[in-house]
Amino acid sequence: MGSTVSAQTYRHVGRGIPRLDGEEKVRGLAQYADDIPAPDAWFGEVVRAPVSHGRLRSLSFDPAFDWSRVCVVTPEDIPGENIVDMMGRDMPFLAHDWIQYKGEPLALIAAPTRALAREATRFVRAEIEEHPPLLTLGEMVAAYKSDPARLHRLAGQTISKGSVEQGFAEADLVVEGEYTAGHQEQLYIEPQGMVAFPEPDGGVFIQGSLQCPYYVAPELIVTLKLPLEKIRVRQTAVGGAFGGKEEFPTLLAGYCALLALKCRKPVKMIYDRHQDILFTTKRHPVWARYRTGLKRDGSITAMQVEFLLDGGAYTTLSPVVLYRGILHSTLGYKCPHVFVDGRVYRTNTFPNGAFRGFGAPQAIWALESQIERCAQAVGMGPDEFRLRNALRLGDSTATGQVISEPMGTPDVLEKTLARSDFTAKRARCSRGKPGAQKWYGIGLSFFGHGSGFTGDGEARLKARAALDLELFDDGEPGVNIRISSTEMGQGTFTIMPQIAADGLSVDLARVRCPHPDTKYVPDSGPTVASRTAMVVGGTVYGAAQKLKAQLEAYAAETFFGGAPVELKDSAFRNAYTGDAVPFARVARRLIEERGPQRVYNQFQLPPSIKWDQKTFRGDSYPSYSWGCNVAEVEIDPLTLEIKVTRITSCWDIGRLINPVLAKGQIEGGLAQALGYAVMEKIEIKNGVYDASRMQTYVVPTMLDAPEMIVDFIEYPYTHAAPGAKGVGEIPMDGLAPAIANAVEAACGVRITDLPITPEKLLAHLQYA
Repeated sequence: MGSTVSAQTYRHVGRGIPRLDGEEKVRGLAQYADDIPAPDAWFGEVVRAPVSHGRLRSLSFDPAFDWSRVCVVTPEDIPGENIVDMMGRDMPFLAHDWIQYKGEPLALIAAPTRALAREATRFVRAEIEEHPPLLTLGEMVAAYKSDPARLHRLAGQTISKGSVEQGFAEADLVVEGEYTAGHQEQLYIEPQGMVAFPEPDGGVFIQGSLQCPYYVAPELIVTLKLPLEKIRVRQTAVGGAFGGKEEFPTLLAGYCALLALKCRKPVKMIYDRHQDILFTTKRHPVWARYRTGLKRDGSITAMQVEFLLDGGAYTTLSPVVLYRGILHSTLGYKCPHVFVDGRVYRTNTFPNGAFRGFGAPQAIWALESQIERCAQAVGMGPDEFRLRNALRLGDSTATGQVISEPMGTPDVLEKTLARSDFTAKRARCSRGKPGAQKWYGIGLSFFGHGSGFTGDGEARLKARAALDLELFDDGEPGVNIRISSTEMGQGTFTIMPQIAADGLSVDLARVRCPHPDTKYVPDSGPTVASRTAMVVGGTVYGAAQKLKAQLEAYAAETFFGGAPVELKDSAFRNAYTGDAVPFARVARRLIEERGPQRVYNQFQLPPSIKWDQKTFRGDSYPSYSWGCNVAEVEIDPLTLEIKVTRITSCWDIGRLINPVLAKGQIEGGLAQALGYAVMEKIEIKNGVYDASRMQTYVVPTMLDAPEMIVDFIEYPYTHAAPGAKGVGEIPMDGLAPAIANAVEAACGVRITDLPITPEKLLAHLQYA
């Protein structure tokens, strides 16, 4: 069993305190991108390509429009390279040769009003020589199966362990399956938005709705031809992101900055919902083919996986989405022989990118659907088969990483099975029984999620955090946490003060976490990869301990005649005499004498972590979170309406920093995963997304939310106090296959393509 957090260990960590940013949001005081004061701001618009694929021959501006009323940016106006400096470096800010997707930017226009800017875009003419586009996952997979050389590969990687040929030779039977899933839209509450202010020194100050300020600033260096110190980026309050504001804001920030630097006025771009859905990144569509070798006793001898992602028109973050996807494509189960072949191919659609889970939901959808088939093939229950093969302490993953410290596998599985009464309920499943008023089914999934960047990514990033001891606006001393990790609704501005307050042993009220601003914060890395609580939280805790030691040394010298003291519960105490001096008195004296104090700390991976990026061998992640979902469904035999009635789950996310926020993350993630599983359908028609408004893109509402039973078991990460792992992504990972398994138990047919809809059920039942 996991360790227990005692009240004596931490004072603030482990408490479900209310969100520290909650009041300003409830009272309407938080400033989102569109609230930023920008006197005399102009409004930006994008001139977009009208075709999905072709060669741009010319761009002309109709003289019927008075162009002196607006500011125009074309590729010739870009001071540096016309390139978005992400992975692949293959995407231009403005197309100048080939058009790779419908809606690709051709030019930028700013005007004193939105209406005028939009009017001007209609007077730009593009002459394009059209070429046949590749638009859908189905077309991509068909080309892959017939002649992969026809496709443009954006990324590729394999994982190899043992010999799959030997594994299949040792198997008593082989199970094969193909699984697909389409795009998913993040549908955050607040659309994308950015404001750029030209600075007197030739620099630019960018504010907006974003996840990663240190993605935006460095990526604009080559385009704006400015040094990093002249590109200041500040995060505003953000109304949700889910990965959708990771890499995409670089584009919007670049559009605004290019316009602002040319017209020398602030430029604002706030997408409406229609624009936001049409012209922002989505979850990568996936096709996966599994071959699994099995012994009659249920043990797995070989796993061979082909894992294909639709990358859209440009590389963006597709390689790292692929890496996480293939690393999770066999995760959770013992297998001596593994071969995974992962590839990302180009299609002529908007580039796909980051979305909560980052490739893992696609992989686990396929894996847990395949595992269910394997259990059936050997005549074992889905629970029995998973318990038979689940990783345990001392076992190794597909990359050879040994589970070397206690984790939640298989405990989360055992606890969820017991809490859900899975065995008894499975006996009640309808399996398409004629005459039933409702078909009932129950399904299971078990999965892990890597915490932090893949492999040695954290070692290469060298995340840093700073704490500033200074006077707050109330005149009293306090500590500001300076990190680039952002608050997107998940609770960073609450858990970081909890962690820092415990590291310092001061009152929570004297610790704050302001919005990241590259002028003030070091690079602690992006708010991605389930790394914030574990990596950045651990770095903040270390910085707090450094500041605590510095304060204790000063207090001892200044107030205690050199006698040793300890800062505990906001007071410096001499253990021998019992004398005490309040934190506020010591801190104020220090600031008066020496000025505000800053302490840095840098995250260090354990020296035991070894990783070969070329071969994908070694320790894939510093640690893992673990989860298990049991989904119960009811299906109307007449309409085939699918209703998920209950989700029972258990999670190991390390030490719980804030149990209330953690449970909220789980429940919100499960709701989003529910949409991925049974509702959210978006296809490509005429080169663009067909469900491009909230009226047509259907997501779960309160009325669709099932009963959710959420339990935790704590296996703290031992390398960095206070021991949290990742909670943000893992609830997205496993619900879709649990629902698919429950649907099969209810009606007797297996759906292998997401989302699972009544129409797909009808088609399968007709041929069952």
